[in-house]
Amino acid sequence: MKKILFVVYQSPVGSIWVNEAFRTAFGMYGEDIEPSVLLINEACTALAKDSKPENLGLLPIKMVQKFIDRYETSVLTVKEDLEKYCVKSLDDGFKAKILEKKDLDALFHDNEFVIFM
Repeated sequence: MKKILFVVYQSPVGSIWVNEAFRTAFGMYGEDIEPSVLLINEACTALAKDSKPENLGLLPIKMVQKFIDRYETSVLTVKEDLEKYCVKSLDDGFKAKILEKKDLDALFHDNEFVIFM
């Protein structure tokens, strides 16, 4: 099974990239591909407990989380970015794994493809 990592670095406000990363990841399971989604920089704010992407015309959180549960999609973020953008409380429905910046090189090399969005 091929592993692919979608890296989103733009804020969900005024951007469709967080939404498109999840949509694309969920569509890959029928193709023998194991996708993961890494939210870095401003995109980590999408994981905040008080985030409401449906108000921006994006996929509702509960729908995204339903698919994350169904497909066991790996959602990752970076500790330093959460601190920088003051994201103190993550929504548990994402089951996000928090990495440190120093771990990103190994993560990138662990995937056959890394796509920045």
